[in-house]
Amino acid sequence: MSNISNLLKENYDLKNELESMVMRVKENEAKHNGFKVIQFSMLLSDNLDEISNKPIKYIEEIFDIERAVLFIRKDSLAVAQNYESVGSRVRIISHEAFTYTFLDDEVRSGTDKAVIHKEFQLMPQDIEYSYVLVPITDNGRMVAALGFYSSDKNRFTKEYNFDFVEEFALIASIALRKLDNAFLLEMQANTDYLTGLPNKFIFDLTGNNSFKEYKENGRSFTFIMFDLNNYKYINDELGHLAGDEILKIIARNMRECIGDYDILGRFGGDEFYLFTETTDKDKLNDLAKRLIKSVEETEYNDNINVKNGFCAGVVIVKAGNFNSFEDIVRLADSRLYGAKGKIKRENGLAVESMVMGIDDDN
Repeated sequence: MSNISNLLKENYDLKNELESMVMRVKENEAKHNGFKVIQFSMLLSDNLDEISNKPIKYIEEIFDIERAVLFIRKDSLAVAQNYESVGSRVRIISHEAFTYTFLDDEVRSGTDKAVIHKEFQLMPQDIEYSYVLVPITDNGRMVAALGFYSSDKNRFTKEYNFDFVEEFALIASIALRKLDNAFLLEMQANTDYLTGLPNKFIFDLTGNNSFKEYKENGRSFTFIMFDLNNYKYINDELGHLAGDEILKIIARNMRECIGDYDILGRFGGDEFYLFTETTDKDKLNDLAKRLIKSVEETEYNDNINVKNGFCAGVVIVKAGNFNSFEDIVRLADSRLYGAKGKIKRENGLAVESMVMGIDDDN
């Protein structure tokens, strides 16, 4: 009887072991398939928010860990410069944090929080946890790191197989480079190459969107067209390279005068445009004075006595019978050339700036 009991017990143990093996195989297969999903979703992500909400989130769910985070080294990627990473699975952190944590390109893992910079520590300080941090490089330069955190302090130890984490870090590197290249191409397409300001494409896009908001939701705005004074003379006297440099200085000075949500752009040549949500006439007059001062005080060459300045036409889109954004541009243009016809001149050169349209009724 005892032999029968032993056989039953052995068969029972064998059955349990086989079931456990089958479960592990199924679990590994599920994780393998899940890893494919993570890889594809990473490569197909169009922006950092998608990376945060899809592949990084999937890692937490599929591999049953408390936190997965993609850390991007500040200033390493253009696409990350204005990214709001608060509360996200994608974090933008200082280059000092990388320098402190990664003495080389080796994977960091374990439970010792003292060896990683505080910006990498995302789990509560009062619990024990294990982590793995994998550097992500691009052409030999460290640009990011992938971090996994588990409340199981034995999860990420030296015995853990980090192959899949390192493989995913390679995928992340490819995805980040793709995003950065796309971002740079978009910036080049939307930015004036000389001044760094938005270009005519953004002029059309912002103008038509602003007009649509005005018509459909009554959202008012102000549109201004600028034309620099004496720019042809400056080009003729100093040369086009000097003229380009003056344009860059003027663009930088004007940009410092406007609000965070205003859009200052270059239309072409020596013409600029501005979209602002400010429609109060007193505030617009103050803005015009600041802009005039910034341009008139632009200095480039002490040997040539030419007064910098501009003429501008302003349209406050608050009321009025506008059928399209083109109507607004035509009115601003008309006021701009009206200002050019009224400014004082000496020896053919303008000696003052003038803005028309702020105090007019549209």
